[in-house]
Amino acid sequence: MKLLEGIKVLDMSRLIPGPYVSMLLADMGADVIKVEEQSVGDYLRIGREPEKWGGSIPLFLWLNRNKRDIVVNFKSQEGREVIYELAKTCDVALEGSRPGASAKLGLGYEDLRAVNPNIVYCSITGFGQDGPFAQLATHGGAYDAVAGLAVPYQVKDGGYVQSRPYPHGLTYGSWLSAMAICGALLQKERTGKGAYLDVSCADATLMALGQEILGSLNGEGEAWPDPNEGDLATKYCYYKTKDGRFMLIQAIEQHFWVHFCEVVGRSDLATRGDWSVSRMDNSTGDTELRRELVDLFATKTQEEWTNIFIENNIAGAPYYPLTEVASTGLFTSREMIVEQEQPGAGTIKTVSNAIKVKGDPFAVRRPTPARGEHSDEILAEIGYSNEKIAGLRERGTVS
Repeated sequence: MKLLEGIKVLDMSRLIPGPYVSMLLADMGADVIKVEEQSVGDYLRIGREPEKWGGSIPLFLWLNRNKRDIVVNFKSQEGREVIYELAKTCDVALEGSRPGASAKLGLGYEDLRAVNPNIVYCSITGFGQDGPFAQLATHGGAYDAVAGLAVPYQVKDGGYVQSRPYPHGLTYGSWLSAMAICGALLQKERTGKGAYLDVSCADATLMALGQEILGSLNGEGEAWPDPNEGDLATKYCYYKTKDGRFMLIQAIEQHFWVHFCEVVGRSDLATRGDWSVSRMDNSTGDTELRRELVDLFATKTQEEWTNIFIENNIAGAPYYPLTEVASTGLFTSREMIVEQEQPGAGTIKTVSNAIKVKGDPFAVRRPTPARGEHSDEILAEIGYSNEKIAGLRERGTVS
């Protein structure tokens, strides 16, 4: 994709949220320069099994595709000068440190704005630049916890775990940051002014849960009640199929429900529901109807039900476990799984970009870079001579 071709991004972040943001921008054609701090760098790149994936992990290789990499000593004045020179040529700067940390290094918004007044600078953090949690040490699951998404789930030994297996806030924050950066770039094109973007992954999680939280905000109780048979939305629910798999039905509008009943030969159930107040009826708590549907769905396999739904315009979908989604016709037809040739790691399968631009397909233009792979190339582009680059390397400023 070339949607952001010509846009240059200085990415000073590490781990997941920031690199996820810059991956989205790189996928759309931006020239992303990943700047790694010399002493530690992005330690997500180091895998637990050195013999696999070139000593890295698939997550790192996915998040850092289509980028270039330079290693700089952030803590030296000469290293900061290198970053200032880079910032002069960039449209966007991105960081993901705890609030105030980049400024202490001389790499905050005001520092980079001093050398590039129109820069778009995005800070993606767990809890934002202000507020009582701003300085709280955290990892991804915390954003789900404070926003009410990761409900505590008790396991057999009496302990509690988060009920959803992977932090969603990281994703929400990253998507929102990429969107905000694109918006700020449009503003910059229109007005000539840059912007400072403060994106909190916790805020983004809450925003993503807007549909769920509106009820509790307006006195309608808990958004995630413990399910029991009397609370189930009978017409918007999973049912087990003949082959032990699952089908989701969503026939809550009257026309969908009546049509479903006609198609499956159960017209006697068509009047079960109340659409007098709302156009949608879940038949919540109708245990008798639920048992009828339990028996009905057990008569056919998931594939048979899927074909019936597709061929007859019935609202719903099959449930696929995560281990199978990559091989389903849905995602293979949409080219959502791509193979990435990675030096030292061979071929790895990763998730593509969900944006489809007609005539401008997604591609892995560059494999994930080695640490400092493009240092000399990047320095030469911003005017450093071979002699100056050699000097920077001798003094340990870059590597």
